[in-house]
Amino acid sequence: MNNLLNTLIAPPPPSELDELISRDPSDLSALDIDKIIALQHQHRAKLASGTRVRKTKDEGPSEGVDLTKLGLLSAAPMPTQSGPTSTSGGGMRR
Repeated sequence: MNNLLNTLIAPPPPSELDELISRDPSDLSALDIDKIIALQHQHRAKLASGTRVRKTKDEGPSEGVDLTKLGLLSAAPMPTQSGPTSTSGGGMRR
C-alpha cells in the first residue's frame, strides 16, 4: 500500500486576516474591523488591477496529483507503430 495518502501535511501558518476573522465578533475592536476592511480592499484592488495573487510555497503543494503514484491509474504502455502511416494533409476525406 502506498503511504502517500497516509502522510500528514502541516497546515500553513494563519495570516493576519485569518487570525482576525477567527476571533469572536463581539471581541473585535473598531481598529480590528478597520484592518479587516483594509485587507479586503487591498485584495480587491489587486484583483481589479489584473495582478495575479500567487500562493506562497508554504500554502500547499504546487505539483499536480499523479494518479499512477496513488495506484488509481495503471501506467499505459507506449503505442507501437504498425504499418505505413499516412503523410497526407490530414482531415476527413469525402
